[in-house]
Amino acid sequence: MYIATVDFCACGGCLNSFLSVGEPLLSLLGEHTISFSSLLADRRNISPSDVVIATGGIRNLEELDIAREVSRTSRKVLAVGSCAVHGGIPGMAPLSEEVASLGKDSELPELLEEVEPLDSCMNIDLYVPGCPPTPEVLFEALKSVLEGYAPFHYDGTVCSECIRRVERKPVKSWSAHPGAGLPPEDCLLNHGLLCLGPITRGGCFAVCPSRGSRCMGCRGPSDMVLSSQLHSMHSDMVKFVSLTTGIKENKVEKVLGGMLKEVYLFTRCDPVIRSKANEKLQDGRGGGPS
Repeated sequence: MYIATVDFCACGGCLNSFLSVGEPLLSLLGEHTISFSSLLADRRNISPSDVVIATGGIRNLEELDIAREVSRTSRKVLAVGSCAVHGGIPGMAPLSEEVASLGKDSELPELLEEVEPLDSCMNIDLYVPGCPPTPEVLFEALKSVLEGYAPFHYDGTVCSECIRRVERKPVKSWSAHPGAGLPPEDCLLNHGLLCLGPITRGGCFAVCPSRGSRCMGCRGPSDMVLSSQLHSMHSDMVKFVSLTTGIKENKVEKVLGGMLKEVYLFTRCDPVIRSKANEKLQDGRGGGPS
């Protein structure tokens, strides 16, 4: 088969994770042909491909044209990383007038008003979220598409994979600090850290919370959050924190209302997530004031 990698608006972390697979990846790629990849081959033109690994969101008109061409000439596309799946951190804010003017009447590609996830302009066959996805998850995703079997579906949450345990007790104050130096058995929520493990899709094996750093939601919402219009990342987080701390939901909502930017850090420009956010948001794009 012909395999390609295409990079849009992203930092390159997903491709670094991809290369970190090491020898198993080289062995797998040795059985196929690299049709296009700025990372793996010196080829300038996009060629028809069986499988495309696409990273990053769509930020400018040039990327939009490339995405449409890839979609037209490819059999299957993998959206890899939070930026590709949800818009990621580049989608945290709409385009300012000052920055928008940079791409007009110049040789630079004209910027779009906001970052768009890849499925806004491409047909996606498999979503691989994460910032970045782990090498194991990435390799399994590629292998499943090449060999024609369904990859493992992570339908649980980061909490379900975490070794820390929740203790029902009140919390006086909340923080979005990453967290460090806490007892290894204590849930970070019990220490007032806004860990998004309860609403975030598993598959990372809770690598951040297990090391004392709060989950920031890079793998996007869990199946539970996506299961009904009655669920949203904010409302589900409010309910979980209330159950964990014993604090009434209306009081929790007031606290988290000022931290919506943290809750929607990786998903603010995802149209599906925005449509599920029932609360009033300052910019109408899945996040309010931090």
